[in-house]
Amino acid sequence: MRRSRLAVAGVAACVLAGMLSTPAVAQPREPRTPIIVTEQATDQVVVLDPSRDWSKDRAQIWAWQPGPDSDAGDTSQSWGLPDDARLRRDASGQRYVLVTDSYGLLASVPYPQKGPVAWSVDIGRTPNPHGIELLPDGNIAVAASNGSWVRVYTASQGRHSDTYVETALPGAHEVWWDAAAKVLWAVGDHLLVKYEVGGTAAAPTLTQLASYGLPTNWGHDLGPVSGDANQLWVTTVYGVHQFVKSTGTWNNSFPRQRELYGINIKSVGTDLASGTVLQTTPKVGNPCTWCTDQVDLFIGDSKTTEKVLPGAQIYRARWFDESSS
Repeated sequence: MRRSRLAVAGVAACVLAGMLSTPAVAQPREPRTPIIVTEQATDQVVVLDPSRDWSKDRAQIWAWQPGPDSDAGDTSQSWGLPDDARLRRDASGQRYVLVTDSYGLLASVPYPQKGPVAWSVDIGRTPNPHGIELLPDGNIAVAASNGSWVRVYTASQGRHSDTYVETALPGAHEVWWDAAAKVLWAVGDHLLVKYEVGGTAAAPTLTQLASYGLPTNWGHDLGPVSGDANQLWVTTVYGVHQFVKSTGTWNNSFPRQRELYGINIKSVGTDLASGTVLQTTPKVGNPCTWCTDQVDLFIGDSKTTEKVLPGAQIYRARWFDESSS
């Protein structure tokens, strides 16, 4: 059967169009989850919109530092180097920003209301508190690097309750509550440690269940690999690592591992909504030698964006979301 010349031309055109067309490439999801930073140039914790230019005022969503209305006592000596901040929600649904300051203030701040703190204590400058976490019963876990301890404070018992249970952990830098496993994790100079929190809200206990040597020494940050309940992020002086909870082993073959590697990384975390990983690393030339003015975002398989807050001295950054930090 003969085909008409027009039919043959039509087929050829369709074939050519098919050869020239390029399959659509999925674009990485840009993060929309806000980011909270501990900003030591202005002594604040600041929440910022990652979709906006951080040099503009409109990028700021929320900020806090203790003031006369915070009922945190005299903070002239206990506040000045905020070093940890994370968003948490209690059983009633109320949200809080938990903060620590190297000068000694520990606080739980109602979000977004501010006003009087939900809880605070001043532990002085010597311990150098570095990490904070809310527990299901309303108590608060804290890590202190110079104090070399992990504590659980009975925050559930009063707005300034300073009773605590303590266990030693040299160089303790961060704590994180694992809701799935119902355990508290902490990282120190040489170890990642898993604890059971027992007892009662008024009289808690803290029992070590297991410990794991770090791949390199001087642990710093700790948190979830959001979207993978079996792994944790851990940073040390030399590198960024993932810990596999089910096997008690270290995984260093995760996506973009080589790009994420760095020295003295202060914070790392995955945004559950977009999969974007954020990171803060001290920046040469910053007036604060352990700080930076930028947060690095690793988006998708290859894209990297730097969010710069001009004049800032950022220590840690976290996704402002309970599931991502």
